[in-house]
Amino acid sequence: MKGNDFSHSRREFLKKTGLASAAILSFSALSSIIPVGGSSGWLGARDAEAAAEKGEDIKEVLKSTFGSRRIKMAKVNMKVPIIAENGAVVPISISSDLPMDKGNYVKKIYIFVDHNPHPLVASTDLTPASGKAAFSLRMKMRKTSPVRAILETSNGTLYGSTKTVKVTIGGCGG
Repeated sequence: MKGNDFSHSRREFLKKTGLASAAILSFSALSSIIPVGGSSGWLGARDAEAAAEKGEDIKEVLKSTFGSRRIKMAKVNMKVPIIAENGAVVPISISSDLPMDKGNYVKKIYIFVDHNPHPLVASTDLTPASGKAAFSLRMKMRKTSPVRAILETSNGTLYGSTKTVKVTIGGCGG
């Protein structure tokens, strides 16, 4: 391939990607006025932000996840910072000394952040082979909020812990 042929291909590539980028940007500018829900009306950018701000209600999420089962606020160790300087990366560690025997073990750990648009942040399944009920991760927090860790045992008993984390900047809301 001659040098001139290569530069011609490069120019064509840049021209076409530039046009594609312009088309995408034009479409995204129109997306704030795309009708939502058929002919029921238009949802502007501010309406969409308000809908996202409202999010799911923590009480409804807990009810749909656990039904009417009572959560015992005991036997769960949760380590989270009191103040999270960056809501985009908030560390959390959950552990428990509950048994991990074949017939009696922690089968699931849930983490909820009350004021996130979708409160269920993470969950993990465990087996007796896990050895210990423990789970750590970094999560996003929209704003200052209670954080809940709930453990579900193999017999359906729920144990939990709640701590409030103050978020100073960042998070999934900006």
